[in-house]
Amino acid sequence: APLTFFSIRVGPFQVASALVRKFERFPPAILRALGQAAVGLSVPDIENSITDEDLEASLPALGEVQGWNAEQSSAIVNKLLSSGYQIQNGQSLAKLGSLVAGLNSSTLQSLSPEVILEAIKLPEFVQ
Repeated sequence: APLTFFSIRVGPFQVASALVRKFERFPPAILRALGQAAVGLSVPDIENSITDEDLEASLPALGEVQGWNAEQSSAIVNKLLSSGYQIQNGQSLAKLGSLVAGLNSSTLQSLSPEVILEAIKLPEFVQ
């Protein structure tokens, strides 16, 4: 009898989710190593499996990840802000990278125009 192979199409998010399920904790080294696959982090992973310190230390890597959904980016930004991260200048805003979409409107409105003007002059923020 001929063998039949079934092709299962799996999207990038499903692969990323499967990868991150292998870990219980997410220290900076793992978050950096995951790279783009970090987009598979669930909101409970973000809230419970990453310490405040590890989240801030991993911010450069997480800010480069593309494809965060609104809940993920909000969870990361809210956790950062509640742990004491402050957006005092364009550099600290630019450091959020792709996570900037997680800022709520009241936080955005509280930023001074100088902070925003400084950030938009930074190539890494504009990208």
